[in-house]
Amino acid sequence: MTALYAWGANSHGQLGLGFVSEQVTLPTRVEDLPDNISEASIRLAVGGGGHTFLLTAQGRIFGAGWNNNGQVGDGTHGRSVPGFQLIRGLEGHHMIGVACGWSHSVALSRSGQVWVWGSNSHGQLGLPKDEVPFSSLPICLDLTNVVSVAAGLRHTAVATRDGRAYTWGQGHRGQLGHIDSEGQVVKLQPIPRVMDHIEGKVLSVACGQNTTYALTAEGHVLAWGDNKWGQLAHDPRNVAYFTCPLTIPHNYFGGERVTWLRAGWTHCVAGVASGAVYIWGRADYGQLGPSEDEGEDSGSDTTTNEVPAMRFRYIPNCLNLNKRIQVIACGSEHNLALIGGAGEDASLFTWGWNEHGNCGNGTTVNINRPVKVTLPGSLRVIGAGSGHSFALVKLF
Repeated sequence: MTALYAWGANSHGQLGLGFVSEQVTLPTRVEDLPDNISEASIRLAVGGGGHTFLLTAQGRIFGAGWNNNGQVGDGTHGRSVPGFQLIRGLEGHHMIGVACGWSHSVALSRSGQVWVWGSNSHGQLGLPKDEVPFSSLPICLDLTNVVSVAAGLRHTAVATRDGRAYTWGQGHRGQLGHIDSEGQVVKLQPIPRVMDHIEGKVLSVACGQNTTYALTAEGHVLAWGDNKWGQLAHDPRNVAYFTCPLTIPHNYFGGERVTWLRAGWTHCVAGVASGAVYIWGRADYGQLGPSEDEGEDSGSDTTTNEVPAMRFRYIPNCLNLNKRIQVIACGSEHNLALIGGAGEDASLFTWGWNEHGNCGNGTTVNINRPVKVTLPGSLRVIGAGSGHSFALVKLF
């Protein structure tokens, strides 16, 4: 038997528990799922500013939460949706990916098509904002052969099968990677535009708040946009933001190939071929965990309330939880890690911003060292939104 648990901010019903509340500080089972969804079929849980999606093995998407701009995608807007609802307008399409911005949503079908809905206040849907100020139903964009989708605060990025990257939406911090004919940063791009000056074939994209990342076939990481907290892996005292893609030095990852990327609002996490995980960017909520020279005691919460010594770390730091990290999910400023080696039950560790109980340890104090969260079963899937979290477990 499989069960879905949720915790953290619930002011818009984004936990899907059937009610609205300020916060839920401990993992709580989502009891009232629709009849047409089986917990065991859930493959992905992802959240935005105040809304959440579940993606199933059957290629269906279910949404809940903040819906002031139709970002839940059930055909309504202007109210909260406290229980998961099937997204309308995608019938006949098998969806394989979904991402959330602050108040917009983007999904990817198995056929390589991209669907968007929610707020278009800054062109983040890839449609002229005066024609489509928002949409409460998915709209299919004129893009083909897409293999990866990502959403920032108010911008969107995709990668295509032939290795190109497209971006659109808000670009005031260079996060779109586009320059106009006069050499100025493009601050608003209302329709998808291919990225120039990218070296290598892009396999996937990830978005921070106002930063964009691309993973290439060579295992390199490209980054552009805001660097206020060192999220481009360059010293923010020297580089405030950058429009052209910067290649993050390969030696920052031990000279290894990067195989996956996850981004919070102002920090980034990368996994390399050996299984090691590197993390960098903003640090003042504890979202980077302890640095290597601070030592590590991941099983102890005695240092939970210590104030981090640094506000940022722009050089990626190897994250050590003393066990293999299988996958990480990033909220805005907090993280979830699914850890465990072969042949053993996976467990959940969380750390970072915890104002809404989004780390799931029963407190609202920020967590500077990863702590284990007790769940009644073996972990299968983890997911995070801005200030909320999810875990799918197989019950013992």
